[in-house]
Amino acid sequence: MDLVAGVDFGGTSAKIGLVDRAGGVHARDRVAIDARAGHEAILGPVIDGLRRLAAARPRPDRVVGVGVGTPGFIDRDSGTIAGGCENIPSLLGRSPGGILGAALGVPAWADNDATCAAAAELAYGAGRGLQSFIVVTVGTGIGGGLVLGGKVWRGARGFAGEIGHISLDPGGPWCPCGGRGCLEQYASGPAIFRAWQDMAGRRGVSTPARSPVDVAELARAADPLALAAFAGAGRALAQALGGVINLLNIEACIIGGGVAGAGEILLGPLRRSLPDHAFALAAAGVPVVAAGLGNEAGLLGAAALAWERLGS
Repeated sequence: MDLVAGVDFGGTSAKIGLVDRAGGVHARDRVAIDARAGHEAILGPVIDGLRRLAAARPRPDRVVGVGVGTPGFIDRDSGTIAGGCENIPSLLGRSPGGILGAALGVPAWADNDATCAAAAELAYGAGRGLQSFIVVTVGTGIGGGLVLGGKVWRGARGFAGEIGHISLDPGGPWCPCGGRGCLEQYASGPAIFRAWQDMAGRRGVSTPARSPVDVAELARAADPLALAAFAGAGRALAQALGGVINLLNIEACIIGGGVAGAGEILLGPLRRSLPDHAFALAAAGVPVVAAGLGNEAGLLGAAALAWERLGS
């Protein structure tokens, strides 16, 4: 059986696995990484882990390619990380796909992690059978991936889909990207926590919440300030997605990432606000749905990238 290796880099670990064409995961592991280490210290254990997984497979099985999902802007021609990889700085300016592929002796490709999520939803998840949609990953930051014409759309240099850095307010707060009023400043996990803190502080409310996860728990318990913080995030997402719908006339909006685990607490306000920001004709019948792959999205997205480039 032909398999591809998928690698999903995070800030503290890399998920690795061997995946068939249908999205079946035949072997998996998690490799701890020190994000502040040099690139050899990060990529070396991943290479060793993939070799172990491949060696443990029955003899007819073979690894025919590698897909890598990583934060940052990935130049589509060179495969190098051109920017936006502050969480794993030693990978900046390097080609993790090229390095892994050379070590394993197979072709390899890398892509932005949110773009990989779009590839995964297209191949195996909520986007199956659709020709056009956007995937928005809502977590510590906000990323995005586009599918147009039944294919992942990467843009001229591979940087397309960065919905998190659409400016909603030119006079809004500064974003680490250098822009002002970016969606990420209003709808990411940290933004939701800041909004809750601000409201709680002004009302003299004292609770043990210390993270966006805590705020989500409060919202599930019907805490009005927590619900208001998530509603604000939903409205901000609706503003950005309304523009995407008007511009591209897509079929669906798929919301993933850790914060999207809040479910209807976030998606409900988003859906209710969307008509305020999109043409009625363009938005008619466009569902806003949760991503379908959960914790598997990163690994499957990296594998889907490899199968896509191999021409599956």
